[in-house]
Amino acid sequence: MESSNMQAEAPAPKKNNTTMIIIAVVAVIVLCCCCLAVGGYAYSRYAAAKALSGLNSPFPGGSTAPGGSGAPGGLPSGSTAGTVPTGGLGDEVARTTAWGYALSAIVQNDPTSCTSPDAGSTTIEVTKKPDSSGAWQERWTVACGGGSTIPVDITFTPAGAGLFTVKATLGK
Repeated sequence: MESSNMQAEAPAPKKNNTTMIIIAVVAVIVLCCCCLAVGGYAYSRYAAAKALSGLNSPFPGGSTAPGGSGAPGGLPSGSTAGTVPTGGLGDEVARTTAWGYALSAIVQNDPTSCTSPDAGSTTIEVTKKPDSSGAWQERWTVACGGGSTIPVDITFTPAGAGLFTVKATLGK
């Protein structure tokens, strides 16, 4: 009865690399998705920067930020007729700041929606008179050339020392 004691040994299981292959394929797919996401984000920033470079600057000499040409601090010196809309309740400094925020709100929404803003044809309407804190709201209808316009709601909130905090959102 040696046959019962001599059980046939099962052959060693063959190594299966299926798990390793699945892990490698998943890792490659995740890496590709990450690369596409980063590339898409980089392209959107490139497109926004390109659209901004084509806009008329609110500051003389093409400067788009304080520190450029103009008066000390980068603010425009003298008249800004044609480069900043006129009207509303704000002074020239507040309007210049608001114009930059209005253009920024438009570009952030759609970089190609208004590539030729025209400050001279942009209209300003006071939609909420100053309240007890001194804050007020205006509707800026930004002229974009070709007869198209984009409404932007601007809120001016006193920040002290005659300065204002400006917030711009696209109107509906």
